[in-house]
Amino acid sequence: MKTLTGKFPFRIRFRIRFRHAFAVLAAISVLAALACQGADGEPGLPGEPGAQGIPGEQGIQGPAGAAGSRGFPGFVGPRGPEGLPGKPPPDFSDFIGDMRSAVTFINIVFSQGSGVHISPKEVITAEHVIAGASRADVSVNGQAYQRATVTGYDTDRDLALLTLDDPVSGLTVELPVSNQVFADLSQRSVADIGYEVALIGFVPEISTTTPLVTFGRIGALWDIRPGDYSLGQVDAAATNGMSGGAVFNKFGEFLGVLVTKSSFNGNVRYVRFEEIKEVIEELRAGSKK
Repeated sequence: MKTLTGKFPFRIRFRIRFRHAFAVLAAISVLAALACQGADGEPGLPGEPGAQGIPGEQGIQGPAGAAGSRGFPGFVGPRGPEGLPGKPPPDFSDFIGDMRSAVTFINIVFSQGSGVHISPKEVITAEHVIAGASRADVSVNGQAYQRATVTGYDTDRDLALLTLDDPVSGLTVELPVSNQVFADLSQRSVADIGYEVALIGFVPEISTTTPLVTFGRIGALWDIRPGDYSLGQVDAAATNGMSGGAVFNKFGEFLGVLVTKSSFNGNVRYVRFEEIKEVIEELRAGSKK
């Protein structure tokens, strides 16, 4: 505040000057400090990392989303190369010539008939062919007669077993193990209704060295009671002399022994191989009943 003379009082002027001097000194001090500051030192080593926190618990899984729409089916791939042709189905012509040589001609003074060569010394036939005889003459494969003994017979089953005095070489047939055969990764039956069959037996009025063959189908398979005798029926023709002959399927498998004729009326019966298997050991042991 000015005085009446228009000049500041001394005390006020001194304060202003002192403030200016103090500010100047402060500025000089800061400049001096900056001028005296040394270069930056090397950075210090990093500190130890802090401990990792424990992870929190996993949250509850959310619900599954809705199923997406089904895609379009892919295109069908190209067809592969055609495989090799399969094995042709069997035919009677494949074996019938051989099977005929396994059927024998049986001659007794008062009877003639056929038989089946099942081993070098054994022939199975129908009991009514030997009709109680103890000995018989047998021609195997059209050769000279061999003497044979009636080893055993079963009248109810109409079966008889002959044993040759000397073994005869040539084709023999085996009894199937069962009615089921496993071959070529498949299963099939040996005999069933409707199967094609061949009947082989001798007709003396025609030939005693070459058997006759007729063809047909199985019409029935059954067990006769009492006794449960296993029989089969075929619609092929058979006549006098063919009794005791053989029934074969298209695979050349032995199905049984002919026991009745038909006079070509299509009603021929045979004893099935299952029945023969059941009594063959008894016949070999000499059973006669």
